[in-house]
Amino acid sequence: MSMEQRKAVIEKALGDKWNKLDSIIKLHYGLKPGRDAQLHLRGTMNEVYHSRIGKLFLIPGRIFGALVPYKGMAIPTEVRNWTSRGNKQAMYWHRRLFFPGKDPVIFRSKMECVGKNEIFEYVNYGMGIRLQTHAQNNALHFRSLGYVWKVGPFTLRIPNWAILGDAEIIEKAVSDRELFVDFNMVHPLFGKTFSYSGKFVIGKVIENERAKV
Repeated sequence: MSMEQRKAVIEKALGDKWNKLDSIIKLHYGLKPGRDAQLHLRGTMNEVYHSRIGKLFLIPGRIFGALVPYKGMAIPTEVRNWTSRGNKQAMYWHRRLFFPGKDPVIFRSKMECVGKNEIFEYVNYGMGIRLQTHAQNNALHFRSLGYVWKVGPFTLRIPNWAILGDAEIIEKAVSDRELFVDFNMVHPLFGKTFSYSGKFVIGKVIENERAKV
């Protein structure tokens, strides 16, 4: 395995800018594809929001396993990230949000680096979002460049405005064990369609243990 292949997904995308991130952000995104390792985060979403227009997309979006169909405040949330010896390209995500009186909402995805400062994050059935990455003020920023839908040998590109609008995600350090995530989607005509934000405590990396999918 080459030195480039040994790097984490976001490390490959950012290149030298990876070193500008706070250490807790590098810990979160430092799992290296091709190795069995996992990491757990626990925290609370201050708010999970969607607009009326956003709800029209969120409900069918659950077919693809994407995003969250409910609104709420102070939502307990667990995040599990892992990499696998069997996949030398991807970092996996498993999110669980616990809304009162409802079954846990599960949101799975995987991230792959596709070029300098660019990753794809895929959900089910070949649907994914293109994200531009950069480091700013020691924080990690993502900005959507559009969506892709892979169906067999074909790839359909979908602009931001055709779904929920422009997405921006910022992840920054709060302390040496806590981080803050802020995710917003804003449509050029309909305004904010979806958002969530919250603080998480990060655990230790567990090496050489295969994650239970």
